[in-house]
Amino acid sequence: MNVELKIQIIFNKIISISLAVFSFVFFLGLTSSITNAQENVVLKYQSGDDEIDQIRKEIKLHPTDASNYKSRGVMLMQWGSSLQQQGAITTGRIPAEIFRPKNIEAIRNEKEKQQEINRYSKLIDKGYLILDSIQNEIIEDPWKGLMPLVPDHKSVIPPVKNEKSWPNYQGTLTNEGFNGNDGPVYGRIAWRFPVGLAWESKPVINGNKVYLASPGIHNILFTLDINSGEAINTVKQLGGRAYGTPAYASTPVVLKDYVLMREMGSKSNAMEVAYINKSNWELERKTYSGQIDYRAGYAPLAANEKYMVFPFSDNDIEARPPKARGFSRIICKDTKTGKQLRDISIGSTFAEPLLDDDEVFVGTNDGYVYSFKAYGSDLEKERSNQIAMSKETVINWKFKADDAVNRKVATDTKQVYFGANDGVVYCLNKMNGDLVWKYTVENPIAESFRHFSTPLVSGNRIFIGSADKHLYCLDASSGKLIFKYASSDWVRACPVATEANVYFASMNGDLYNIDFSGKEPKEVWTKRIGDHWVYADLALSGDKLILNDSDLYSYCINTKNGDVLWRFSILKGFHQKDGYRILTDQIAGGGYYQSKVTAAEGKVFIGTPSRFVYAMDADNGKEIWKFEMGAAISGAPVFDNDKIYVGQQGGEDDFYCLNAKTGELIWKQDIGWDWGSASVSDGLVFIPGIDGYFNCLDANNGNIIWRFRIDRSVCSEPLVMGEYVYFGGWDSHLYKFEKRTGKLVWKFQGGGSDSGVAVGFDGKILCPGGGSGGTGIKVIDAETSEVLWRPEIIGHTNGTPAYHNGQWFVSIWDGQLIALDDKTGKKNWTVKGASGITGPVVGNNGYVYCGSGVNPYFFAFKEKGNGDGTTDCLFRVKMAGGLLEATPALYRGRAYILSGGGYLYAIE
Repeated sequence: MNVELKIQIIFNKIISISLAVFSFVFFLGLTSSITNAQENVVLKYQSGDDEIDQIRKEIKLHPTDASNYKSRGVMLMQWGSSLQQQGAITTGRIPAEIFRPKNIEAIRNEKEKQQEINRYSKLIDKGYLILDSIQNEIIEDPWKGLMPLVPDHKSVIPPVKNEKSWPNYQGTLTNEGFNGNDGPVYGRIAWRFPVGLAWESKPVINGNKVYLASPGIHNILFTLDINSGEAINTVKQLGGRAYGTPAYASTPVVLKDYVLMREMGSKSNAMEVAYINKSNWELERKTYSGQIDYRAGYAPLAANEKYMVFPFSDNDIEARPPKARGFSRIICKDTKTGKQLRDISIGSTFAEPLLDDDEVFVGTNDGYVYSFKAYGSDLEKERSNQIAMSKETVINWKFKADDAVNRKVATDTKQVYFGANDGVVYCLNKMNGDLVWKYTVENPIAESFRHFSTPLVSGNRIFIGSADKHLYCLDASSGKLIFKYASSDWVRACPVATEANVYFASMNGDLYNIDFSGKEPKEVWTKRIGDHWVYADLALSGDKLILNDSDLYSYCINTKNGDVLWRFSILKGFHQKDGYRILTDQIAGGGYYQSKVTAAEGKVFIGTPSRFVYAMDADNGKEIWKFEMGAAISGAPVFDNDKIYVGQQGGEDDFYCLNAKTGELIWKQDIGWDWGSASVSDGLVFIPGIDGYFNCLDANNGNIIWRFRIDRSVCSEPLVMGEYVYFGGWDSHLYKFEKRTGKLVWKFQGGGSDSGVAVGFDGKILCPGGGSGGTGIKVIDAETSEVLWRPEIIGHTNGTPAYHNGQWFVSIWDGQLIALDDKTGKKNWTVKGASGITGPVVGNNGYVYCGSGVNPYFFAFKEKGNGDGTTDCLFRVKMAGGLLEATPALYRGRAYILSGGGYLYAIE
């Protein structure tokens, strides 16, 4: 190389370095200028969320554009939701398109796409200005926008507290929301009962870090400092609306370079396992993992550096015809590449698989436990023959227990341990599956779907929690009982232990520290942690115990004295001075708190997203009994003739009949998933089926009398009038059948249903028309299906109307309640800030009761109105969150309602 060329290369390098240094200095200066400019922007009031406030500052300096419209749009929705939780009335103030934008990504023409981005960006900027003004209003005048109260407790007439039951959805077989009972008049909370999610995602401790999965639309993983509880890293996704965004609901799997988490969701969305890169805390890639209905509550995932294992299903309730299936196969993949290694059919399973090096252990609902390798060389042959389990070479061994094995097994070097629903704890030889020993508890609880916790292997001891309200300690070699310790409730979470102490949580949130180093176990301390139930396994590091509860809080407990060292909201939010949590993220996947309340014989019945049906004392809210199912209960537990009829969606295919006094099983019938409430009339049970079937069963024994299938899901409650039953479905039709024979009489286009269902009265039917491809509200003749009238209403209607005394009370999705004249369909009065997709009910004392999907209040309005298009608000009660599809029940002068904040309320 000549001298001139060397000089030129050196000169070029000097220029390059100089330009790089100049660019870096310029960038620092520019960044500093932007940061300083943002710091100089003064917000009159903080929102409570740093991320929202940062965008509020940025947007004043830099309008929204293609680089940030997605993230700003998501946070705009979260800010609007958080303001509504604080009581702000946003109805009619924000353009609906801001929260329901067009699918910009689907626009193929680049010019049109950019035009739409520019237009939507301006809408976002406008939205932030509007919410900024609302933020100021609710701080300066918290009641601004809410209807003024007209309370006068001295002059109100106390309700008549008769014993007439509210046995089914909306109080009657015709769904009109009125059955002659008086409702509350004072507007105060008599009691509340905690109802949480089936949150089984376990906290994972790695060094001084705690990993927490979050089911948020925006936030999906938090990494905390175990000492302070402060977030070190937060992983986000750009979710939109709840039903279109998957929720992350597995326990995080922390590997060397990645954290793995699994999705669940709704409708036809594909669910995947996400790879989160630990070097930059970004979601790097995904691999397909089937479709999990979010009402299943948990997305099981096991993985190590080589293999990934999960139960699989491919349900799609929006398919034609719908597919509604629980887990029945185990998929094994290569962790690094995502390549599928095995696909093994094992039958219905509700147990999380255990991956022990390269071996998989998993239990099934029919009592089998399987052992097989995570890899196989004969996958294609297994697929083509579709008889994987008939080949003995596919599995190492299988063992048949006497009942369902619905929890994860545990292993040590030689043995496998698990509990079955017959109340038996089994120990098997790990190599061949032979029975080593078994231990049977004295009083198995038949009402439990998962009788035992996952076992904890600690030295030569096995600790296992039980639905008989005990923690058991067994000798690992012989199965002999070392001790058992009584608790206040079922023990569902896997305990943790040291050499001398075991820590366990009863399901109702009581936490125990038991010293077992002496001859007899000794309680060191017991503490109640939070208000809500505990289902997730515990985690322990040193003197710190981490516990996740069903209200989406994570707690760090000092093991020495039981004190709470810190608490962290797994769903992002902040707390007001009164302790009320305002969420600045929303739960993804779909709506959870959907069950409707029924009441009879001094009891209140409710289903929960945590898979339980509860019977509670109507007077004090104390639990009388509970019955566990395989997935969330969204419908009402229907009462008839001292029986409860109820189904679930996302788990097993059984529909249940229970003893209303004891909760004991009377019968169950395999008819598939059920989202809406049943109706019972003249010894017949009518059940809407997610798989597209209208079902009629014998109420006494569960035998199928008749079925009728359409090609779309049937989600909502049927209507019974006289000798006929009416079903609405997602195919936009309303069907009329002879209720005893199943003979189709007519079907009406535009009468389908979703959250809001058809209501019958005086030979007429009102079809809400929302959410099902319908064309708005209409009233039809029940005999001929002729349309009698259509009101002129602007807005989406997908809540069940109520009817009484010549008026229909109709819910509008954006938060309006409208009273319509029965004969003409004209408006009598309108209020803003109430209703949504919840339905109103009417008391015999002249009150209309309604919750809200756009604020946390439960309202009472004057039924007759004021004659000028308005009505009076007689009381309002603040709850923990607004309402979803849940509707109130009126009983003994009270209203009972399940709020979206995770409580069942009794309001008097």
